[in-house]
Amino acid sequence: MVQIKMYPAKNGDCFLISLGEIEKKHILIDCGYIDTYENFLKRDLVKIAECNEKINLMIVTHIDSDHISGAIKFIEDNNKNKFIEIDEVWFNAYRHLQSFKKDEDELQEIEKDLLEREIALGKSHLNRYNRDEITKDEISAKQGSTLGALLLQGNYNWNGKFNGGPVVSKDNKPIYIDEIKINLLSPDEDKLNKLEAKWVKELKKKKWNFTINKNELFDDAYEYMQMMYEDDSNITVSDISRQSQEGTKILEESIEIEFPIDESVNNGSSIAILIKSNETKLLFLADAHPNIIIDKLREIGEENFDLVKVSHHGSLKNTNYELASNLQSTKYLFSTNGFKHLHPDPQTIIKLLAANPMCEKQLYFNYKTETSNIFESTELQNKYNYKIITGNGEMPIVIEL
Repeated sequence: MVQIKMYPAKNGDCFLISLGEIEKKHILIDCGYIDTYENFLKRDLVKIAECNEKINLMIVTHIDSDHISGAIKFIEDNNKNKFIEIDEVWFNAYRHLQSFKKDEDELQEIEKDLLEREIALGKSHLNRYNRDEITKDEISAKQGSTLGALLLQGNYNWNGKFNGGPVVSKDNKPIYIDEIKINLLSPDEDKLNKLEAKWVKELKKKKWNFTINKNELFDDAYEYMQMMYEDDSNITVSDISRQSQEGTKILEESIEIEFPIDESVNNGSSIAILIKSNETKLLFLADAHPNIIIDKLREIGEENFDLVKVSHHGSLKNTNYELASNLQSTKYLFSTNGFKHLHPDPQTIIKLLAANPMCEKQLYFNYKTETSNIFESTELQNKYNYKIITGNGEMPIVIEL
């Protein structure tokens, strides 16, 4: 048996995958915001521990606040009072970016001051966007308050399958957790190199002539700056009116239109995976770019999936027509409340439906959105042979296979 929980994570991601009947294996992918963890995820983690089970693999796909914030709070809680075992964590932090040589020279005091100020700003920014109310203590800078620092403090098995190095797709060899097979689709070395180049560019833009070294302040400053300066410059809001009577006709005309693909460096660094358990195949695409997913699926010769978590909350720039044609599935998951950038884009969904019109499909939305309303259409459901399942934002959607 395979169970997938898609949590209400606002405009973010949080998934718990449980596999097996007895001695279940659990894979946690992202943790949404702090509220996601505190209001929904934590109680399920406690239940897993009460059953003498554990998180066999925790993946934090990339450094965006809608994926990582709840993970920071989770690991902070678990460090203070360990309530659940975690076999391994996959997460690429500053220390895993390898393309730039890191000097051994000590930072000057003024450089330390600048980095500490940036950390304080980042901590304040993160908490402001994670909760309706925050305490004074949460605004203050706390050393070791980033995910990377907390993983080190808790002595977790961090990127163990990669010998402590970066989670990066170098070949097509699968990774095993007992009988569970995982293919890593993204990122590759090029995506990670671009991420580090972005970081160095940000430092230079601030006119900080730092000697980049292994000081732990860089780990914290890097993580917070990535979240503070998330790149939304390439976001395109759909020009299809969600209220127009002509919306369906215009929508169908967009099926083969190719939009510019996502160029966000943060999204490009996403950890995207294929999970295979017995005959069940699950694709979790984080916010990954479409080109790397297309290439990797072809290289490993995989098609026809049981479930696809659609990339970047259904953004039209992350699922082009070619990728949609490769994502043959009966179940598609869209994780977003639609408040940011109006995701998911209707063009993404119509591409996925049109690529496999004869097969009976289910579309899962963890919130009711303007886009989900479009696909409530009986005409569209009959034409493209699908059903729609919409959450209320107050409890997780549970999918069993």
